[in-house]
Amino acid sequence: MNSRHIFRPRSNWSRRLWVWVIPLLLVFVAWPAKKNPEKSPETIWLPPVELIENIRVTPKNLDKNSPPVSDESALRQAITRWSQTWSARDVPGYLSLYSPDFVPPKGMNRQRWAELRGERISGKEKITLTVQNLKVKINESKAVVKFTQVYTDERLRRLDQKTMVWQKSDGKWLIQSETTD
Repeated sequence: MNSRHIFRPRSNWSRRLWVWVIPLLLVFVAWPAKKNPEKSPETIWLPPVELIENIRVTPKNLDKNSPPVSDESALRQAITRWSQTWSARDVPGYLSLYSPDFVPPKGMNRQRWAELRGERISGKEKITLTVQNLKVKINESKAVVKFTQVYTDERLRRLDQKTMVWQKSDGKWLIQSETTD
């Protein structure tokens, strides 16, 4: 028997049979075997999600039974908020941490200082501000805070020694003055 003719039909009947056998063989061989059709992964299409660019997170109201927050802890939280609002370029949030009695440097009035700060902060593409070596001294409703400020934006990286005077007013710590060495 010649091996080249093993799959060649010899009669009309066998030719007709091959017309059906070959496609059936292909279907059974190529068909994926599903062992557990109930557990097969199913594609679920969902509508596109809209991205939110700016999210402001605020703490929940404290429970009446929760322990009181110490002045130093509240002040440290305010300093963190100041750093985060500046880094997030959240000008209203940043300026809200300054007292209405804030004394700007170089004899500038507060309104003009706020305008210039807003322009400088919002004019940057990205700002990173970190506070290092934080030292806090609290005397009743006033606090002196000293730290190393590490400021980075798309064009500049600076390390400065900063001193801030914070005033507690109506249970909220606000910046009264600041100097940078």
